[in-house]
Amino acid sequence: MTEDAQIKTESRDETSQKINPGDIVQLELDAWISETGKLFQTTSKENAQKEGIYDEKTVYGPVYEIAGKNRFFPGLEKSIASASIGQEVVVEIKPEEAAGSRDPGLVKLYSIREFERMNVEPKVGEDVRIGDRIGRISQVTVGRVRVDFNNPLAGHVLKYRYRVIRKISERQEKLKALLEMFYGTSSGFDITIEGDRATVVLPDSCKLDARWMNAKLRFVAEAYETAGMSEVNFIEKYVRTRPAPAAEKESETVGKDSVSQKSGQESSAGEAAEGKKEGA
Repeated sequence: MTEDAQIKTESRDETSQKINPGDIVQLELDAWISETGKLFQTTSKENAQKEGIYDEKTVYGPVYEIAGKNRFFPGLEKSIASASIGQEVVVEIKPEEAAGSRDPGLVKLYSIREFERMNVEPKVGEDVRIGDRIGRISQVTVGRVRVDFNNPLAGHVLKYRYRVIRKISERQEKLKALLEMFYGTSSGFDITIEGDRATVVLPDSCKLDARWMNAKLRFVAEAYETAGMSEVNFIEKYVRTRPAPAAEKESETVGKDSVSQKSGQESSAGEAAEGKKEGA
């Protein structure tokens, strides 16, 4: 290999390892509140169980991220943008680049009667929806409930340990990654690509799912921008359940008649035998 060829090869390798805005990457991560050491996010089931935050409804495993799309806190986004594939990174993020500072104005007092009207028993530490906002109950006293609408991570320095496993390059896999990000799963979706046109056959599970309507819009937008599609088609399949063929029904009827006839013959034979005994 000539020196020029070697330089070109190394250049391509460096480009493939670099993360650019708009790239879809897959990563594993753990995140703690620095001051307390409390783990609040992880892609590892083992770590979640060890730290007592395991949720059986959560699907653990590496997650997808679109670089530069601000799905994570700004400080983490910046760190990922400068990371290399396969490199383990530990970074601390200040509140202003994470969940922000705490706002005392977002802490509200409510009458216990308001919770009674909502048929909710207030308990410290539980989340509650009031109007269009979700807050966390921080105090319950006689007749009063204090609700904190700040992000639970607000005012905290956050520590992340993460590793970008790979960068997604195939367009079909990019579309599956988008489904994972916006809908939570790509299971049951059948995706085919012809040129710049994508056709997605929907599974039964999402046809009546209200979450899919919002996820679909986000999926289409990123399919255009991130996966380079010019057209996205969705197909809902409804398979008709046909009745059994007439011949099969006749066969079942004949079988039933045979059983019935046989039972009748056995019954008649039994009665005849009983009659002979009585005559004897």
